[in-house]
Amino acid sequence: MFKKILCFVVIISSITKIQAQCTPDEKTITICDMTIIDGDANGDADGIINLFTRYNALPGVTPVDASMGTWFDPNFNFALDGSGDLHLWDLDQSSEAETDHQFHFLSAASGCPDNILIRFNVIVGPFSGNAFPPNANNVNIQICDSGSTPRDRCDSTVDIDLFQALDPIPSPHLNGTWVYNGGGSGFIRLEGSNLTVTIPYTPGPPRVDEQVFRFTYIVPGIAPCSTEARTNVNVSVVRKVFSGYSKNQRICEDVIKSGRYDVDIDLRNDEFLALEDIDGTWRGSGFGQVTNPVDSRINIKDIYDQIIARDGVKFGCAQVNYEYSVEQRSGVCADTTSVVSFKIYEDLRPFSQSGTLPSYCVDDPNQSPTINLYNELEFTTENAILFDYNRDAWTNWRHVSGPSDLGLISNGNLPSPQAGYSSSGTVSLLNAPPGDYVFEYVVYPEYNCWPDNFQVLDYSSGYCNTTPNTTLPCREERARVRFTIHPKHYAGEDTEGLLFCEIDPTIAAPLDLFTLLTTNGVEDIYQGPEGRWVDLNTGNLITNPFTVPQINNQQTFNFEYITRTVNNCEDRARLSFTVFEEYQSGVGLPIRDVCDNNVPFDLFDDLMGNPNTNGTWTGPNGYTSASHNATFTPGVSDEGDYIYTVPDNIDVSSGTIMCSGNSATITVVNHQSPSAGTGGDYFVCRSDLQIDLVDYLGASANSGGVFRNLDTTDLLTGSLLDVSQLAAGTHNFQYEIQGHVSCNLSTSLISITIVEVLSPNATDQIFCASVGATVLDLVAANGTSFNWYDTIDDTTPLSIGTVLIHGEDYFVAAVDSEGCESPRIGITVELLPLNHKDCVSCFKDGISVNGDDENDEFDLCGLPNVFPNFELNIYNRFGSIVYKGNRNTPLFEGKSNVSLTIGDELPSGVYFYVFDPKDGVTDPIQGNFYLSR
Repeated sequence: MFKKILCFVVIISSITKIQAQCTPDEKTITICDMTIIDGDANGDADGIINLFTRYNALPGVTPVDASMGTWFDPNFNFALDGSGDLHLWDLDQSSEAETDHQFHFLSAASGCPDNILIRFNVIVGPFSGNAFPPNANNVNIQICDSGSTPRDRCDSTVDIDLFQALDPIPSPHLNGTWVYNGGGSGFIRLEGSNLTVTIPYTPGPPRVDEQVFRFTYIVPGIAPCSTEARTNVNVSVVRKVFSGYSKNQRICEDVIKSGRYDVDIDLRNDEFLALEDIDGTWRGSGFGQVTNPVDSRINIKDIYDQIIARDGVKFGCAQVNYEYSVEQRSGVCADTTSVVSFKIYEDLRPFSQSGTLPSYCVDDPNQSPTINLYNELEFTTENAILFDYNRDAWTNWRHVSGPSDLGLISNGNLPSPQAGYSSSGTVSLLNAPPGDYVFEYVVYPEYNCWPDNFQVLDYSSGYCNTTPNTTLPCREERARVRFTIHPKHYAGEDTEGLLFCEIDPTIAAPLDLFTLLTTNGVEDIYQGPEGRWVDLNTGNLITNPFTVPQINNQQTFNFEYITRTVNNCEDRARLSFTVFEEYQSGVGLPIRDVCDNNVPFDLFDDLMGNPNTNGTWTGPNGYTSASHNATFTPGVSDEGDYIYTVPDNIDVSSGTIMCSGNSATITVVNHQSPSAGTGGDYFVCRSDLQIDLVDYLGASANSGGVFRNLDTTDLLTGSLLDVSQLAAGTHNFQYEIQGHVSCNLSTSLISITIVEVLSPNATDQIFCASVGATVLDLVAANGTSFNWYDTIDDTTPLSIGTVLIHGEDYFVAAVDSEGCESPRIGITVELLPLNHKDCVSCFKDGISVNGDDENDEFDLCGLPNVFPNFELNIYNRFGSIVYKGNRNTPLFEGKSNVSLTIGDELPSGVYFYVFDPKDGVTDPIQGNFYLSR
């Protein structure tokens, strides 16, 4: 028990001692050669040191262990494990500063900032790695050139990371620099550790194209270790053999038939194989063309003949391949092979529409409702072999012209056929509009060879930017199918079971039988000489229009309308209808106007037509009559609708109402006698110019009448009277109103007396522009009050505050106590310039900004009213602007309102101003004033 307590006390004492030094202890150790460190002392270097052991071995330190805290790598090199072992070989750089590899001892019980008790620096000496052992030619590593072909060189492919020439255990530090020390002519660049070279091709012996390049890897360090470490590396790069770029060929058989390929071709030509090494060998794919490894000549015409003999003339397409192989020149590179391929495509044979152009009738019941356009085509036959093209893939029908596509589904989804598409080209003749139709059938060259995975590269832009060429060599074939759909004379639709009463206006004589036939809503019924009506009851032809005879009870009519064109396109429509007899109530009147002084009358006498007398009347407010007679007394009887009704005509045998009873309505309207008003005598100002006599009739007058001038003057237009032209004195007018035609004329008399006012006296007037004179300042005589106008015809006087304008004409009229105006007199206003000698300047020569409310601002008098667009700029004695003013800114009070000095109070002194009226006429005014405070 005593020993355990003693151990515990020792630990607490140690921690307490550490806590007392919250300034972290910082120590440094140096390991110049990490490659000889043997952490587990087993005789094999491993580069592992323990931070607990190394730190505790330092003189004057307080030992630490895992019970007190942990070691932490703030740089996260992932070389430190939980036991405190530091794997030096996992550090990827040497020390260039003492703190590059610093480790912290952390203790949560310490209470120190970030829990750091110790900072422990480990200086690691530079290690540039160990090169692989050299071979007999003093080369450390041999590689194959990754950039041998022109296309490889397009992006300067990196050949090797030079670190591959160094032994990975232990790995070299990565903070070093690779230096190129010279070598072969194929060197291109060294970027970091990435080497890019190109080894040129030398035809013939020696068979290995190789160059050696020399490099040094230098890693820096700090004292007391070596300041840098170096490792030399020799790299041998061997050129990779190249079998060339194959330029595959597509050939349509029509070109072969033309004789172009009747001679041998050499596969080595750049047209077929480019940039290949010359020491390769050839191998063919049959057809007896390549007979030995150095034979590179073939005959396409001979190959084509063999294909025809083997597969027949409908061979679709056939491919023949020739391999060119070049063996490697060194064990680090591989053999390469290029394949030159030729693909021969069957040529599409032409086709066309066969025979005479077909024709059809619109909606002919004797013809098929659909046709297949494909059946109208005639295809080529060669040597008893038919070249037809009836598959859906890579074919297409399209509508070229004609009033409709007849429901044709085109193939818009090559190469896979679109849903519903068929090479048959089915079209519908149902409801087809007449006209000339043209459809086109297209067969694409892919029809004979699909899918086609044959690759042809386009080298036109160089070997770096090759693109696939998918164009097939054979042309497409197409042909058009033409036919005509002849119109029929549309006879309408069968129409049966129509029922009419004899008074139905639909069948009123003469009855146009075409109006009874229903239609399809699209076509108009033919009504020409190639149509005829037949009475189906008698078999006789009848004429149209048809007159319905007098009906006794009921009668059924059965007709058929038949049309036939010159192309024997026939159409028929049946018509059947029944007509019933009906009682007549006569025809009423829309309006029966009566005046309140008319005599009584019988409404039955107002019914037109031939009304039956077995009807009765109903009217407003419950009015009824026991017979066909109905007496109306104007001024006493109620106005409104009076209805005469006759009963239904019923079929006795079935009890069915065959013709409903009908009625006639007479609408009676009562009218009162009109009033022309009271009229009277009135005085009117001549300055009123024009008056409306309606205003002088009185409230009892009815509108709608006319005015007559009893004095035969021509100054009256409707109710408007031009009093400005009337002679002085009294003039008489009469208002007349008739009201309804059944009422007497009503009149009233209006007498108008004209009042005149004498013209005022006024002359042209002059004002100083700085005063800002207004209409209130204008002077006129010979009147008690005056109205001023902008023009002689204005109807609204100018307000007294209107600012006067230089050179403007103004017009004045005298006004009497009744508000009548005199004729207007014109004057011209002249405004003297701002600097005129007879005008007192508005601009002050000084202002005192001392707070006494007197002369505290640079006043502009009435100038803002005269020149609303003015600008005022004030400058100090140095020529700097201190104030910019316009109509919307406060007056200058000794403060600046420009940027940088805005709001600053300006010192006493002389200031200069420029007032620019900005009216396009008046010149700017400038001067100076004194500012005192």
